[in-house]
Amino acid sequence: MPTRRGGTRPPQRRVTMPAAPAAAPTGAPTDSVLGAPEAAATVSAKEVARARTRNPIFPLGVSLYPVDEEAGERDLFYAGNLGDDLDLLHGARFGLVRVFVSWRVLEPQVSRYDEDALQHLADIIASIRTHGMQAIVCFFADDSHSDLVDVAWGVRRDPRTDGYLIQREVSLVQEVIRQLRGDAGVFAWQLANEAFLSGFTEKHELDEWTRILREAVREVDPKRPIALGADAETLMRATGVDARDAIATCEFSVSHVTAAYRAYAAEGPVTSGPSTYLEAFLLHLADRGNPIVSDDAGVLSLDFSPVEEAAALRTSLWTALANRSAGVLARRLRDLATERREPYFVDPFESLVGVTDSYGQPKPSFTEMQSFVRSVARIDLKHHVPAPERTAVIMPAERFNPLPDLASLVDPRSCLAAFTGAKRAHLPVTVAYETDDLSAYSVLILPSAFNLLDDTWERLTEFVQAGGALVLSYGGGDAHPGIRELFGVEFRGDDGPRELFSCRVAHADVLGALESFDARFAVSNFAQLGGGSATIVATDEQGSPLLTVNAVGQGRAVYIAAPIERGIAQGDPWATPAPVAALLSEVYGAVARSAGCIAPIDCDSPDIEVSLLQGDADDVALLINHAPARIEATFSADRGVAQIADVRGGSPVLVDGRTFSVAIEANGALALRLTYAREEGGR
Repeated sequence: MPTRRGGTRPPQRRVTMPAAPAAAPTGAPTDSVLGAPEAAATVSAKEVARARTRNPIFPLGVSLYPVDEEAGERDLFYAGNLGDDLDLLHGARFGLVRVFVSWRVLEPQVSRYDEDALQHLADIIASIRTHGMQAIVCFFADDSHSDLVDVAWGVRRDPRTDGYLIQREVSLVQEVIRQLRGDAGVFAWQLANEAFLSGFTEKHELDEWTRILREAVREVDPKRPIALGADAETLMRATGVDARDAIATCEFSVSHVTAAYRAYAAEGPVTSGPSTYLEAFLLHLADRGNPIVSDDAGVLSLDFSPVEEAAALRTSLWTALANRSAGVLARRLRDLATERREPYFVDPFESLVGVTDSYGQPKPSFTEMQSFVRSVARIDLKHHVPAPERTAVIMPAERFNPLPDLASLVDPRSCLAAFTGAKRAHLPVTVAYETDDLSAYSVLILPSAFNLLDDTWERLTEFVQAGGALVLSYGGGDAHPGIRELFGVEFRGDDGPRELFSCRVAHADVLGALESFDARFAVSNFAQLGGGSATIVATDEQGSPLLTVNAVGQGRAVYIAAPIERGIAQGDPWATPAPVAALLSEVYGAVARSAGCIAPIDCDSPDIEVSLLQGDADDVALLINHAPARIEATFSADRGVAQIADVRGGSPVLVDGRTFSVAIEANGALALRLTYAREEGGR
């Protein structure tokens, strides 16, 4: 059994930064972002945290786009005065700024670089450094407004696959790095953004392009981190290209929600429902061992009020901290001054919304970032680590089948519904791929999959026999013969779709506090099951098994006879009947409790996400309200709590027990420091 601070996942990795920016102005922080120097031995970690104005290993940043007016000249390249913008960011204690290289401006003619433009880029980096920040330099980006990669002499060749243009890209990258490599203001090189990378249509072409550009960077700069600015899941959804291997060659990754992916996976309000869990889901799906930066945080269009923008960004910021991100980059600094548009005008990769207005005046979302900087600065992330996630939602390998395979369309949405259900049960949960090594987990959730690999059934059987717990819901069609051995039931056919979903509890308390109900809830399939070794926990209204539990070796396997997660995803996720949502979360929670995988802190409200950062002397509880209403929640700890305190300061509140209540505002978030009562034999 893992220790309290131990667990199955390796410690969260951080990027090793170059030396801190030199020549920072008086009062500017000198610790580098995404990697902190060791504190002096005579200064306690708590004192260091109190003294910080920003967290050295969890930076906030923003993208500075070359053009801020849609109707402006497309050849402009950071033509305005950036001094005021950088002063604003420095005053807010930001640590990162992303700038974009304009191939069109820097190489107006073949092999002839504009020295003035190169110097202008170098001056921008120098100014970022003198403001106490560091830059992520993105080489190739489609911006939709400044034609960054549209070189006039390219003669409409594809810069992603044309051999000649790729060689010109290599030369440009090396020319830029030679100009900037001596400046400590450069944190990392980003090869491209997702808008550019979405032009790839074949995996091998993306892998080869990444290899060539990466080698070009390493010839000139062997040390600085390299990133590929794409989220593997959102790019897969947009293009069908699997970018995981290309991303794995880089030193850190990014995760973000695109407009097209939000519309696909969680269309609807951005301040309630599944949409508020989408960023956490993608963060865990992108976690392949490297640090992950939450990229392009913020709303995706100018249709929202400033208050809604701030609420959505607040959730994004705290979600990143609570779900193993290594930092956050907001979508852009200034609102784009747009032209009058037709209602149907949509660009899935367009970046319009900033944290200031088009005149550079801070909006409520900017204030949220300032507040978040102050809060996270008080958390020592070197000594407070996330509670281990020993429950995993499994993304089936059929996700990568080409269209028109239906599984590639619906599986991610089913997995998001399962992930949301586990979060609402307050489980420390992550997302893994079917082909991953699953031995790191104690509970596996396989939601509504059509066809798992034959090898997977063997691995699942071994997993359960060794003491693991498995929850699998029927996906439709013929069931694999392995369910007889693993779940102890006989499959007798698919009963087809149902509009009325019924649950009749047969054995209370076997899978938590389940309740019988009838609900208008459509499912596309329902498995007819025969008797076997499994215990029938619940049936439908006709007595057909709905939930079964089977003991296998040292573990147990739970079978759900309907694709509930897919039903939630394909219906209206915001209108899921409460009994159905409660059924799913209660089953997940009960299985995790029996496997010893529950969180050290529980909550009586399913809308409150609870994440615990565990330290040696105290813990930090991150509490996120996913509802657009104020909630007075009661929390229960697995040990006696002496007192709680807001990490930002203020007087501690005496608890002297295992339960306490906290009010969290609509779409609000809190970070509470928990000090525990001394217990005999405890730490």
